[in-house]
Amino acid sequence: MNRTKLYSAVAAGLLVSTGYSAQSQAQSCVLEVAKGATIVGATNEDFLVIEQGCQIRAEGTAEQPINFTADKAVTGEVEDNERGLWGGLVINGFAPINDCPEGVAGGTAECTKEGEANSGLFGGDDPTDNSGILKYVVVSYAGSNVDPENQLNGIAFQGVGAGTEVDYVQVHNNLDDGIEFFGGTVSASHVVLTGNADDSLDWTDGWQGSIQYLYMEQKDSGDNLIEADNREGDENAEPRSLPDITNMSAYGLGGENGLRFRRGTGIHLTNSFVVDSGTCLRIGGESRNLLGTDLTIGGTSFGCAETHRDDDDGAVEAYLDTAEEVSQTGGQVNPVTPSGDFESAPFIGAFGGDDWTAGWTVAGSVSNGGGDLPSTGCPAGTTEGGDINGTPSCILPQSITSDLTLSSGNFYVLDGKVVVGGDNADSATLTVNAGVTIVGDDAEDFLVISRGSQIVANGTANAPITLTGLADVDGTGVSDATRGLWGGLVINGNAPINDCPEGAVGGTDECTKEGEANSGLFGGSDASDSSGSLKYVVVKYAGSNVDPENQLNGIAFQGVGSGTMVDYVQVHNNLDDGIEFFGGTVSAKHVVLTGNADDSLDWTDGWQGNIQYLVINQAADSADNGIEADNREGDENAMPRSAPMIANMSIVGNPGERGVRFRRGTGIRMYNTYITDNATCIDVDGDTSNGLLGTEILFDGVSFNCPEVVDGDNPELQSYLDSLGNVSQTGGSVMPVDLAGMGDFETVDFIGAADPANDWTAGWAFGDIDLGSPDFPAEPAGCPDGTTEGDDINGTPSCLLPQSIIADMQLTMGNYYVLDGKVTVGGDNTDSAALTIDAGVTIVGDDAEDFLVISRGSRIVANGTATAPVTLTGLADVDGSGVAPATRGLWGGLVINGNAPINDCPEGAQGGTVGCTKEGEANSGLFGGADAADSSGSLNYVVVKYAGSNVDPENQLNGIAFQGVGSGTMVDFIQVHNNLDDGIEFFGGTVDAKHVVLSGNADDSLDWTDGWQGRLQYVHIVQADDSADNGIEADNREGDENAEPRSNPTIANMSIMGNSGERGIRLRRGTGADLYNVMVSGNATCIDVDGDTSVGLIGMDINIESASFGCPEVVDGDNADLQMYLDGAVNVTQDGSIPTAATLPSDGFFESSDVVGSDFDSWKGSWVFGL
Repeated sequence: MNRTKLYSAVAAGLLVSTGYSAQSQAQSCVLEVAKGATIVGATNEDFLVIEQGCQIRAEGTAEQPINFTADKAVTGEVEDNERGLWGGLVINGFAPINDCPEGVAGGTAECTKEGEANSGLFGGDDPTDNSGILKYVVVSYAGSNVDPENQLNGIAFQGVGAGTEVDYVQVHNNLDDGIEFFGGTVSASHVVLTGNADDSLDWTDGWQGSIQYLYMEQKDSGDNLIEADNREGDENAEPRSLPDITNMSAYGLGGENGLRFRRGTGIHLTNSFVVDSGTCLRIGGESRNLLGTDLTIGGTSFGCAETHRDDDDGAVEAYLDTAEEVSQTGGQVNPVTPSGDFESAPFIGAFGGDDWTAGWTVAGSVSNGGGDLPSTGCPAGTTEGGDINGTPSCILPQSITSDLTLSSGNFYVLDGKVVVGGDNADSATLTVNAGVTIVGDDAEDFLVISRGSQIVANGTANAPITLTGLADVDGTGVSDATRGLWGGLVINGNAPINDCPEGAVGGTDECTKEGEANSGLFGGSDASDSSGSLKYVVVKYAGSNVDPENQLNGIAFQGVGSGTMVDYVQVHNNLDDGIEFFGGTVSAKHVVLTGNADDSLDWTDGWQGNIQYLVINQAADSADNGIEADNREGDENAMPRSAPMIANMSIVGNPGERGVRFRRGTGIRMYNTYITDNATCIDVDGDTSNGLLGTEILFDGVSFNCPEVVDGDNPELQSYLDSLGNVSQTGGSVMPVDLAGMGDFETVDFIGAADPANDWTAGWAFGDIDLGSPDFPAEPAGCPDGTTEGDDINGTPSCLLPQSIIADMQLTMGNYYVLDGKVTVGGDNTDSAALTIDAGVTIVGDDAEDFLVISRGSRIVANGTATAPVTLTGLADVDGSGVAPATRGLWGGLVINGNAPINDCPEGAQGGTVGCTKEGEANSGLFGGADAADSSGSLNYVVVKYAGSNVDPENQLNGIAFQGVGSGTMVDFIQVHNNLDDGIEFFGGTVDAKHVVLSGNADDSLDWTDGWQGRLQYVHIVQADDSADNGIEADNREGDENAEPRSNPTIANMSIMGNSGERGIRLRRGTGADLYNVMVSGNATCIDVDGDTSVGLIGMDINIESASFGCPEVVDGDNADLQMYLDGAVNVTQDGSIPTAATLPSDGFFESSDVVGSDFDSWKGSWVFGL
């Protein structure tokens, strides 16, 4: 396909439409519009048509939407009520319609139609047809009304298929309809229709798509909010118009219709509201016969002067009276489950408290962004209370045994203990919408979620859910010391605990317990039990201390299971503990505990969850421990044992109290934590807990900054802390721990609760929060042990690496590290060592004899970050000498040797066995073995530049040589740039890799041989113009092309941008390969399968699916077998066009992707060099 690209430069200069031309359209079948671009027209004869088989790819962002508008809008001359200044946008597709030429059946290839205003043919038999993407697109001031049969809508989707993506789209001030669907199957989400002069939304001709999140607002001129037909003249034509619409907010005009369904259309409408129209609903013609079957309404509130009209037989009235959760008086309704395939959005209207229209729509066009259904009363099941400071209130019943949704617009009042559900009986879900506030007035007012029931409280950063005291909202006021205004939140679950009735075993169904303050039974055997979700929830001024055994915490998680989602939660100024976990397995992220009067965080009874990102600010006026934690009082070894993991925690303490206190047999693994400002930082109390030090009590990446670190006389704890290399007892710097593989933790590069540059508490959490981000002193100057000081390089210290490293070594930031000759880590499966390279470190070499080798049995752990990659490069790249675009071969490269299977063996040895080993090129060490899962460490965000050596054809150094490397080695986000030989070569082994960039390499960008059987995803190859061979050159084994194990990798999502004189891919000497979602362009020839052995593997061990080959010659040479295979392969194009993406293997490695090619722009980041 030809492509017309509108880059940001065009956005500045504008692309001007000068009338529709079928000829010019046919010459450009994919129109790509850059984010931020503006396309303008000057008259209503200027309009844009995307023909059948062509695509528009207009993908803006919230910050840079794409605008289709009038030139007057660009020059600032447009008036608020102007319309019809240009034509509009028309998209034609091959999807089914029902308005056909005479004698033709709907939904067939022959059923086509000419669009209004001579806008082109549409319709066909492909429901998945793809006409491209519209995302963050605004169409304004368009439309044309030549006559009733020749109109131009803001956007006309004419026979458009479900493969088309439509998300975040606005049509504003159109002269005719805002959007009209003429048949087709396309769906949309986040749609805004404002100020349109006829119908805001229209459909006909058999449209069967869906819309979620639809905002419509009529202004000074409008007809129906929705006018919808099946087909005029044949109201039962098939396929019938039958869309699903959910989460709609519709603001109409007095005197006009809200929704008008007629001429046989169906619809499934849910979780929506219509207000302000003269009449909310008109249903006419054959559509009336569909009520309750193909025309259903649920979870919808109608608030108009007249609910419906034209209902002489009463059918509409009768249906609405029996429909699920429908109000005809604008009242509150509960959401229902939509019939379509929608994301979960359990609220009424287009917004869940989060205004997704902000920032990208026409300024001032959306009057009710983020708005919920206007409050006209209390939800069913609650009772009306008096206004609280001008806002209506609703009193919650003390027993809730059916699902209840609390929508915004009211305060919700706790009157005593409010219990949701019975104990695993009469279960119910309490849904609390974003922005809702629940209040209590004394310590006896608290909320309990029973076992088997759920709370679904999903606020947003802009509209958190708040549970607080009445004095906080009624104007009475609160102070910094206010606590105990109401009880708190208790959630009971069926997950394991260890405090059981006599004779019961911990973690079984019989092991249950009554919660404090008569808060209900909890515990069981279901570790994955779900009690719902808390997200962006703030609990303030709660707590009760009736006696030491009857306390109410801010939030008590009692036997709560891991299926419960807890993220972005704060407890502020509680009278007792902030949060307490009583057993269970629930985990949490982004937790804020501020000003609580007892312990900020407490656990007991066998809690086994995790927390990441935890901020604790202890109160100055009243506080105990930052953390107080038990396994079980009275039986300190009870099972299951309390043994949580906590990562990225900051405790800013009370100077008279402890930071953390672990006692009564609890375990704890604590990582990436900073504790400061307490009198003492840590207490491990009692023989049982002391006995767990080093086994179930572990610290790594922890910095203690208190006048006294260890509380009291505890030589066991002091000795343990003294033995830890990555724990500071003076508030000094420590290294962040790699959290990969630890629960659902995210690996981060900072100590404490938050990266200071990313304050995740901002906007939703209450109060002035100290993130507790440590201000570590700079590392002392000098070289790590085992290295020697060298001369400064361009003002930066350097450290010379020894030629043999046989003990673990860590290369820290602040120095260059210099290779002087071959540097080898470990011996061959002896004297093994780990070379750890911190993020941001640079290693340099000065000639081709300087290279780094990781021996079998040793490891390299080079974990950079997207902003601080690990770099291996030539001295001239850093010393000020400078490099040129063609610079290569400044140093040797990186070689990693492993014990994984290879097939090039000494005589008599069998491939893939311990006896099958090989000496690497350039005397780089022995590799190979029988351990397919062998680990040589990790490479993450690593860039290798200007390396390579070509002593002779048998002694070459690649950028990175993976020699017999096993699948236990982690490789992700790596680049090799301007290597003198191959970029990366795999010599056997099983190692996998993702996000691989190979640029400017002088020989082959990617090479493999000797039986490599790994996997790659997201490979981006840019071949050098000045010197390059194949994008890929691949062998099984030279001299024995059927040697086992056979080279047979799987590669998905690869782009090769080639050298115009070379091949893209060359498979030879018996290699197999499975290639998915591959794009090759710019080479002289795209692919060569060379030799009888490899040719014989085509269709068996060589498979290609969803590939785009765009070269002057696709197949290299005369290879009829390969040509025949490509001609019949699934979704393989030979003209450079983009096919449908393949479904990738479900093997745990490959991520699902709908992109053909590397999808480079979505992941490249600032760590990539030169592209």
